[in-house]
Amino acid sequence: MKLKGIIGALMLIFTVGSSAIAQDSSNVAANECQKFRSLYYQYLSSKAYQDAANFWNDAIEACGIEGLDGAFFSNGRYIYGTMLKEDGIDSAREVGLNDTILWIYETRLQVDQDPAWIADYASELVSNKSQKFDKIDTLFAQSIHVLKEKASSKHYKQYFKHLIMNKFSKAKGEEKEIARTAVIEEYIVLSEYVGLALKAGKDADDKNEVKRQNSAQSFMDKYFLQIAKDCDVLVGVFDKKFETLPKDSTERKEKVKSYLALMDQKKCQSSEVYGKFVDELIDLEPTADAYFFGGNYALSNNDNSKAADYFAKAVEAEGDGENKDKYLLNLANVKYKQGSYKSAFSTAKGVGGDYRGDALVICANSIAATANDCGESTFARKANYWLANDYIKKAIAAGADGVSSSRFLKNAPDTNEAFIENVTEGSSVSLSCWGESTIARF
Repeated sequence: MKLKGIIGALMLIFTVGSSAIAQDSSNVAANECQKFRSLYYQYLSSKAYQDAANFWNDAIEACGIEGLDGAFFSNGRYIYGTMLKEDGIDSAREVGLNDTILWIYETRLQVDQDPAWIADYASELVSNKSQKFDKIDTLFAQSIHVLKEKASSKHYKQYFKHLIMNKFSKAKGEEKEIARTAVIEEYIVLSEYVGLALKAGKDADDKNEVKRQNSAQSFMDKYFLQIAKDCDVLVGVFDKKFETLPKDSTERKEKVKSYLALMDQKKCQSSEVYGKFVDELIDLEPTADAYFFGGNYALSNNDNSKAADYFAKAVEAEGDGENKDKYLLNLANVKYKQGSYKSAFSTAKGVGGDYRGDALVICANSIAATANDCGESTFARKANYWLANDYIKKAIAAGADGVSSSRFLKNAPDTNEAFIENVTEGSSVSLSCWGESTIARF
């Protein structure tokens, strides 16, 4: 064989041999990776967490970061988090476990960018009172407004806590007011997310989730009071925000409604700023919602006539919508304030749902308010109080609070007055003013 042929043959043998060796090495590494992943999971399933942690680390060495997935890191967090909760661990071990958990959070980001994981990471830093505020900001910015109503109650709590404790509380001078405005805006958005999460929980009949999300809202409400203790603070911020409302009509309308709802919560309806936002909402879209806010503003400024007009328009615009009963109740209430008792009564009788109890109280009060003018005799006029009491009992049964079941009975006819009219206990008494009957009782 010629020299050139011999060299070629040797090169072929070397290439084939090297390829086989590389393939064997790759197979060995893959087998090692699979072995340690299997072992850590077996020990995790058996709740032998230290052994699971050892093999979990071996899997990282064997597989490399790029060869692992999100579930692997989630399990690692669970293993080390469980060991952190064990009784009797010393401070050095606690620090080490916490550092490992943070390393796990950070390392998974090389594998994927799951927003729930990122929000968990930010929440963990807040829980650990980390001073890496810029890092926390970045992580929450990448997650909360991506998850929206899919975020957990813990995410909402820890994010809002970060805004209050790390952003607002530490801000100085003019930065304080900038931070206050930012927190107020985030509170509005987060409350919307929580509201959607609550609705989803209720629709799924998930009582635990409903409890968690209610807890998140209560938590945010509590912290929010630290920066908006009174209307002066709130309306001062919103007055400035009015000039920077979005130009897009849909976005502008949603912002205005959010600000009005928050001012409602803080009982700011009588402020000029509230009125400014009401007018803006009515100009943008004269919906039932807009008229309702207008009614609140007028009522808070003792303009009952204008309030009645606005609430009536809200009722008309709402039709059979979900807020029908709320708007009707407010219309009935303002009619009562105006002294239009018959109209208040008939309006309140049309209220149902969760507002029915309060509406029936208005019915009772309307009957009592006209008692002295309804009936041809003293007995007939006083008998109206029995009917008023009937409505109070219905109101209590429908959920009304703060009213006595014996209310108005002291003004009803006594036995002597009933005897004169030949009325006995348990007799039916017709009341011409209301077209209804009641039962005599003493």
